[in-house]
Amino acid sequence: MSEVGARDGMHGEGRARRASRLAHNVAMASTTASRSLLEDPLTFGVQVARRFPRARTALLSLARAAGGPERELARTWLSGDLTATRAMLDELSARGSLGRLAAEIAHASGRPELIADDPAVHPVARARAAWQLGEASKAIALLADGAPRTRLHRVLRAELALMTPGTRLRWSPRDDVRIGEPRSGILHLLTNSLPHTQSGYTVRSHAVLMAQREAGLAPTAMTRVGYPVVVGGIGAAALDVVDGIEYHRALPRHLAATPDGRLAQQADALLSLAGRVRPAALQTTTHYPNAIVVREVALALDVPWAYEVRGMLEQTWVAGLGSEEARQRALASERFRLTREREAELAAAADAVFTLSASMRDDLAARAVPRERVHLVPNGIDAALLDRTPPPAEEAREALGLPREGFWVGSASSLVDYEGFDVLLEATRIARSRGYDVRVLLIGEGTARRALEAQAAAAGLAEVAVFTGRVARDVVDAHRDALDLIVVPRHDRDVTRTVSPLKPVEAMASGRPLIVSALPPLLETIGAELEHAGAAVPAGDAPALADAIELLISDPTAVARFVALGLARAAERTWASAGSTYRRVFADIGAEASMWEH
Repeated sequence: MSEVGARDGMHGEGRARRASRLAHNVAMASTTASRSLLEDPLTFGVQVARRFPRARTALLSLARAAGGPERELARTWLSGDLTATRAMLDELSARGSLGRLAAEIAHASGRPELIADDPAVHPVARARAAWQLGEASKAIALLADGAPRTRLHRVLRAELALMTPGTRLRWSPRDDVRIGEPRSGILHLLTNSLPHTQSGYTVRSHAVLMAQREAGLAPTAMTRVGYPVVVGGIGAAALDVVDGIEYHRALPRHLAATPDGRLAQQADALLSLAGRVRPAALQTTTHYPNAIVVREVALALDVPWAYEVRGMLEQTWVAGLGSEEARQRALASERFRLTREREAELAAAADAVFTLSASMRDDLAARAVPRERVHLVPNGIDAALLDRTPPPAEEAREALGLPREGFWVGSASSLVDYEGFDVLLEATRIARSRGYDVRVLLIGEGTARRALEAQAAAAGLAEVAVFTGRVARDVVDAHRDALDLIVVPRHDRDVTRTVSPLKPVEAMASGRPLIVSALPPLLETIGAELEHAGAAVPAGDAPALADAIELLISDPTAVARFVALGLARAAERTWASAGSTYRRVFADIGAEASMWEH
């Protein structure tokens, strides 16, 4: 279990500082919220309702005022049933133009193509839809014609400039910040972090920081400007300490109104922290706003910097759209092209690039990032996990209040469309129709959850499919132990053909058998022996997945072989090994090893 704390000084003085910090954070949040509320109250209401369930009553009040169809649409959307929401949007669109509330819900549901081209829709809603489709210049032109003085117009113009290759941040470093000698450690800029956000990104970030610490690199981290206040963490301290790792927060009293202004604030905060911790190098992660800031600060400090490419963000954006038409328009869009070019430009500018898989390295090399500067640091596990003896699955289920009987399959994952859990549910239905007592446990939350629950009910699986929702980080292992088989059934999409998730490595280390979709990053993760043993099935092929599940139910020797091969493969992918890679690369780019030791 992680140890989490906030640094505050003496008890009485700490209370005073906490009160001051709370007032400071409230001022930032209030200014930001007021700005959005005054400029576009409906959009603000929809965004707040997405993030804070307690705010949904206010949105339903707006829906009641709007009328019957929009009221029902809002209720369906707020219930989390994305499939039903999209079906209702299609029906309303077929009847004519969508109203303003329906247009906002279409945007929030990944269906911008329903409103981007409709001249009867409000220009602000059309512009936001065009931007979501990647048609950046069109979005800006719509606002110039219909709402030229809005902050959204300024924001999108700034966003387009920032994603355009060759653009530099308009920022001048303070003259009074100097870094003397000795310099030591790696200063990281992160998008978000533990303990306020639990995700694949934050878990990997924390593991990287821990690995670098064990390798003697003395890492320190700062998160993006405004975080975590901007995601509801009003009581956030200026510093959180998790497992001895320091996460500094950049919390100005007022956030700048435009993206370039906020990046300048971020650069100021990072430079100020660098003046205190005197790093030998900087490191950041995708996507490009982080790299824009870190490049400028590294130049000001005259230290090397590294860029960790954890995913192709443009592919993730496209994958999240809710129709094939929207995805195809986005793939052909200006924003998609510029984002890919911008990411490649910044990766090429870094002194070193880290990435997760060979397929991601190949993608970067194809975009003219020098291959010799791209270093593989795949997702890993703490070597101590390999010494852990998991309890029998039926005992783990009993401890969670689940039935002991049955053969339970599932995963700990975000529940989003491209993860392919609809295929797992269909495979379960097929196996059960053949007389196998297969049951499902899905650990996590996401936009696809309601649709998956509806699919399970329609397939007669409601009594044997359990959706836990989000669970605390320290009990994920206990839930994973309840599975007889872990499945990563990802669909074949551009994003899943390049990005390597963390969960297969954790699954192999857990002592449970694993089956994955036969996609390049997943095959690379599990290795050739597991692939040849039958641990990979074609993506999207529910009958093939059902066959693989039935094999493991019927053949205990196959289970033992999958587990042994998985543990051996996981042993090759430890964070200790990753720490050695980071240490070697930073030495190669000029952050001398002698500067790291204390």
